[in-house]
Amino acid sequence: MINTDEVLTALRLWHGGESVDWPLANLRLGLALSQTEDIYSTLADAGTAANNRAVLSFGLEQLRNAAPEAEELLRERFEHRRDVLTVANRLNISESTLYYRQRQAISHLTEILNQQETLASSEWRSKMTARLSIPSYETLVGIHEPEQILTQALFDENEHFIISVDGIGGLGKTALADYLTRQIIKSTRFDEIAWVTAKHTHLSMLGRLQIESGRPALTLPLLIERLSMQFSLAGEDTTHVQRQRMLYRFMKDRRCLVVLDNLETVADYQNLIPELKKWQNPSKFLLTSRIRLLSEPGIFSYSHKELDEESALQLVRQEARRGGFKDLSTASDKEISQIYQIVGGNPLALKLIIGQLRFYSLSSVLNRYTSNKPTEASEGIFDYIFREIWESLDNNSKTVLISLTQAGETGFTLEHLVAVSGLSEAVVYNCLTNLVISSLVDIAGTLLERKYKLHRLTEIFLLRMIEGE
Repeated sequence: MINTDEVLTALRLWHGGESVDWPLANLRLGLALSQTEDIYSTLADAGTAANNRAVLSFGLEQLRNAAPEAEELLRERFEHRRDVLTVANRLNISESTLYYRQRQAISHLTEILNQQETLASSEWRSKMTARLSIPSYETLVGIHEPEQILTQALFDENEHFIISVDGIGGLGKTALADYLTRQIIKSTRFDEIAWVTAKHTHLSMLGRLQIESGRPALTLPLLIERLSMQFSLAGEDTTHVQRQRMLYRFMKDRRCLVVLDNLETVADYQNLIPELKKWQNPSKFLLTSRIRLLSEPGIFSYSHKELDEESALQLVRQEARRGGFKDLSTASDKEISQIYQIVGGNPLALKLIIGQLRFYSLSSVLNRYTSNKPTEASEGIFDYIFREIWESLDNNSKTVLISLTQAGETGFTLEHLVAVSGLSEAVVYNCLTNLVISSLVDIAGTLLERKYKLHRLTEIFLLRMIEGE
């Protein structure tokens, strides 16, 4: 909220024309005024100093209705630039009395502006939140590191205009993006926020893959249409070219955050990236993707990791309590750790197992994952995460992946992987690059010695593939 000193500073520089980043210009009230169809919108759209004047003009109009004498005094002093003695003589009061009344008037104006800012902020937050889906989580665990890293990138005003959160399915990329967006809505960092989901796919607690049908693959024209609708830029009769131009101008004039969820399902997503770069700065894009955009210049890429054991146990207990599952919520760490030892820290896999434990014993559920006999529940998550990309791999890439099933937690160096796979270093090098980009292989080690390893679920899937062949 603003204070009387900030309002006094703004009043003194009311017609100075300076382009200082005023506290008043950052208010949600200023953004709301820019979207009205009156004199305030003209001022608010004319730059930072003009936006500041729009907020002051609006506040003074409200002050006139509540205290006309106070409004007149402030206009005399700061709009018409009359000195203290002149105004005091005109009002037939002493200079000290004038200063007192001026302080009172500024305090009253500050109170009015804060009230209007509270209302404008509440309306803006409600509008932005309505563009998001109902969150799939109650409390996210194990996100301290990604929250810090990604928040810093999102709030940086000079770089990181396209930010990608990548990783295999089930890690909670969408939940993380949703959480970050909701935190941003509480701030004044962005003027507009939009969320576009390229494809709705999720796994039921019974292990059944559910894909939203009837929704076409997201294309650039469809993305432009959805963003135009969320930003209220165009009517039904507007052509695609007109919408594109309006969207470009809108995102260049305002600080927008666009969240594009499930980028890998966008039709021709590689050609979409150059278009997004045209719209960036000051606007930003937050992408979630199973494909790592490491080869794309100018993209801040964060690879989301699975939960560590402590966080995984916390998630299991939290979900059990949330669902009233007392047997699991009160189980010992040793018992719950068995789940982590089998499937690792993939949140989706952990939640799936929680659902199955409602009907079957712990040993029975875990045996389904370690056995080579496929079940509907275990196959569901493997199909969801791996099947499509596995079928797209060439034989050399499959050989590299299968070789990594022997790497364990420490991982293999490139040289070790070459020896185990029996392939040439050049072939392994190329395969590894593609497998890392596809989020099938994790990078560990240091800058001087890289190591490569698999997620626990990936290893289980590959062992089944080996057994099946």
